[in-house]
Amino acid sequence: MSQPFPSGDRTYYVSDERLRAFKMLTPEQKLRWVEEQATFLRLAKIGREKTQDISKRSLSE
Repeated sequence: MSQPFPSGDRTYYVSDERLRAFKMLTPEQKLRWVEEQATFLRLAKIGREKTQDISKRSLSE
């Protein structure tokens, strides 16, 4: 599957308040946050792939 746009072009905004809050986390809390985000992204990818599979099956019926 091709990406709709280069992944390097993706940007997002993080407020100074949010950065300060992240800075206050312990190293363990930061690692837990990163692991939670990675899990979320894996699940989102699986969900997208399942949706595409369903769409392909619907078209072939």
